[in-house]
Amino acid sequence: MLSSMDKWQRAIDLMTGLLGATAGYVVEYNDKLGFRAALTSQNDANPNRKLSGKCEPATSNIYCRRVAQTKASFYEPDATGKPEWADNPELTEDGYVSYYGVPLFWPNGVVFGTLCVFDTKPTGYDKRQLELLECFRDLIEADLRLYEQYQIMRNISMSDPLTGLNNRAGFEMLAHQKIRIAKRYHHNIGIIFIDLDDMKHWNDDYGHAAGDAALRAVGKAITESIREVDICGRMGGDEFAVLGYVRNRGDLTTIIARVRNALANAKLSVPKAKTPIRETPEISSGASVFFDPVNQSLEDMIAVTDLEMYRDKKRRRK
Repeated sequence: MLSSMDKWQRAIDLMTGLLGATAGYVVEYNDKLGFRAALTSQNDANPNRKLSGKCEPATSNIYCRRVAQTKASFYEPDATGKPEWADNPELTEDGYVSYYGVPLFWPNGVVFGTLCVFDTKPTGYDKRQLELLECFRDLIEADLRLYEQYQIMRNISMSDPLTGLNNRAGFEMLAHQKIRIAKRYHHNIGIIFIDLDDMKHWNDDYGHAAGDAALRAVGKAITESIREVDICGRMGGDEFAVLGYVRNRGDLTTIIARVRNALANAKLSVPKAKTPIRETPEISSGASVFFDPVNQSLEDMIAVTDLEMYRDKKRRRK
């Protein structure tokens, strides 16, 4: 999106200059968080060239609210003295008496926000000037379509289709991000490796559909047991991994205990199983903590934790 934002900035500056407006904006909209200026024109007349990041409540009586509610373009040439705008902070505080905005939509029809211009003096835009904003709107919406398609393809390439978790590539990408943050803010990194016990038994005795069901059950148990800030993924075959910031090993053993408890209560329904399933999946696990300062590579941390998991598996077979 960074390259798109640069392009949008040039469009806003050009749009504002061609209309002779005081300021131009791309405003993001969220029905819970409200309105937030994402980009603003950098012309000398604009008093707010630096974005504050502040959100205006969705209930605030601002001009963009009319656009978001109606999902249609809105032009106010002169709001001076009009009762409907008496409590509009853009008018009463910023002195913007003129506004023209067009809605920006995601490809699914949800409002992304608005593309708009403000002026401290009344305006009389003609039809061609109003169409100018619609032309810039089309350019921005084309970028939103490309961005959504990129996100879809990225999710497909980074997700495991069987369990819905991150695949190995997705897990490692997120893990590298977590490690960079851990080094910056002096966090300890904890990693868990989990392996479904006796995968061959599930496939041979109950059928491959049952083996898949067991893997999905493990994935679901992990998802329900980790914290919101943790990441997890299926590393391939019957192996899973979890990574997060921890205080000590106890944080990891708590997660593992939750996973085991969730699996003990799992109910597998496999209509095409060779024989009725009267057991639940069991796992082997390994856990390692890497204390600040974290100097190991992700590959080394995974190798250490993987070895811990195989030691647990060996103990469980005795």
